[in-house]
Amino acid sequence: MSVQPLCGELNVPSDKSISHRSVLFPSIAEGVSLVHASVLGRDNLATIRIVRQLGVTVRGELNADVMKLAEEEGLSGFTLSKDEYCHIEVHGKGWQGLTAPVDELDCGNSGTSARLLTGFLAGTNFSATLTGDDSLRTRPFRRVTEPIARMGGSFNAEMLPLTVTGSALTGIHYDSPKASAQVKSAVLLAGLRADGPVSLTEPRPTRDHTERMLSAMGCAVETKAGPDGSSTVSLPENANERVLQAIEIEVPGDFSAAAFFLVAASIVPGSAVRISHVGYNETRIGLLHVLKRMGASIEVQDKRVVGGEDVVDFVITAASLRGIEVTGEDVVLAIDEIPILAIAACFAEGETRIRGAEELRVKESDRLAMTARVLKSFGQEVEETEDGLIIQGNPDSFSSFEATQAGDKGDNSAEAWRSSGDHRIAMCGAVLEYALSGRLHLSDTAAVETSFPTFAQSFQALIS
Repeated sequence: MSVQPLCGELNVPSDKSISHRSVLFPSIAEGVSLVHASVLGRDNLATIRIVRQLGVTVRGELNADVMKLAEEEGLSGFTLSKDEYCHIEVHGKGWQGLTAPVDELDCGNSGTSARLLTGFLAGTNFSATLTGDDSLRTRPFRRVTEPIARMGGSFNAEMLPLTVTGSALTGIHYDSPKASAQVKSAVLLAGLRADGPVSLTEPRPTRDHTERMLSAMGCAVETKAGPDGSSTVSLPENANERVLQAIEIEVPGDFSAAAFFLVAASIVPGSAVRISHVGYNETRIGLLHVLKRMGASIEVQDKRVVGGEDVVDFVITAASLRGIEVTGEDVVLAIDEIPILAIAACFAEGETRIRGAEELRVKESDRLAMTARVLKSFGQEVEETEDGLIIQGNPDSFSSFEATQAGDKGDNSAEAWRSSGDHRIAMCGAVLEYALSGRLHLSDTAAVETSFPTFAQSFQALIS
């Protein structure tokens, strides 16, 4: 089967990180917040379900794609949207509007939900237990619970199921050993209820959606860059300035979702793709800079600001890529996109070395190991290191790829990644398989629904 170029225009799901925050933060605000989003995955629906369990009214309209998922998740009370967007109301009554949940708070596969809730719940006046699916229950939480415990937070474990017992919190200055937006966000959320100054220094800046949204809601978070490249964020010292006000949010498209098409259109000859209304937050677009260093042809058009976030359209045309060095500084701003970057590296001229990516070993799967398995199952040359990957690129992969793929032979390596339960690994495998064989085969569709339920339809629509 020949590999047809990818051509056309698409929209991607609303930014998953911002969507989580756009429901969670307004739940403790004063008043009704309005959230406008496109496609939401199961991870975001888990946050809506949990906020409802905490006594907050969340209602509104969902588009047909999301309504189907919501019904499967047991989320009732929504009506069908008259357009392609979801329009959600979050009725906040401040911290005092939260109530103790009757059941465990099931985060499903969403590590963002669980880690942010760890800080969110620490300053309440009740106890709640966080749990999740099999994958999430294996992931570490000590990096989040440690600083919050220093603030007075009470936890019964360092992994899920994790009971958070609300208590009085005190301020903290925390020097985070690793750059982590989830740790930073959890500390800031706990800090909203803490008595005294609250600040956190991380070795390098990470995604700043929490700071932007808190500031837009009336809690002006201050950020200062250090001479050593570090970044310190601080909450206002006056408790009255930490009270959140209702907001209207239009969530931009998710750059992490767009990443699969940035790469696919770059490596499939003859491709020309436009991706509209994508978030362009500088703390999220590390992959874009890396791809451009590799020689990718990606234009940024129509830059504008929507809801406090920069938004752009991307126009991608196929290009010849070259192998490069990818450092820890690159990884911090592209942590979720490293697996799809590895797919791009397969089609680059020369060697690509990825270093400083050990954080990927504690994601939904061991993403370094799983990415290596994806590549090996399709005959690509890759070496797995303790903190990264070394990939020997082959621009002629198209012509050298055998018609009978390893994945069709029951290869153990292929079976392992196809059933990993990791949405990003499943989509990476689909991109690589299409680029090599012209066949679109999305394994583990249930996993993909956590973030990009319309991935296969969006990809198929671009095949000319």
